[in-house]
Amino acid sequence: MLRRDEAEITHFLTVTYWESEESIRAFAGDDLLKAKYYPEDQDYLLGFEPLVQHFVVAAIESVA
Repeated sequence: MLRRDEAEITHFLTVTYWESEESIRAFAGDDLLKAKYYPEDQDYLLGFEPLVQHFVVAAIESVA
């Protein structure tokens, strides 16, 4: 999770990792770009992004 404070508002960016597109569909349904919210989110969020973005992990570096 990333956080940015901007005056009176704090922005959060949540990054999640999914094993497959199938896993995403099981959680979000067939519309993979539509953001999914829960009823209690209205108690914490000032705004609701309508869409999500998907990225492919291009590299993973192992730190020993």
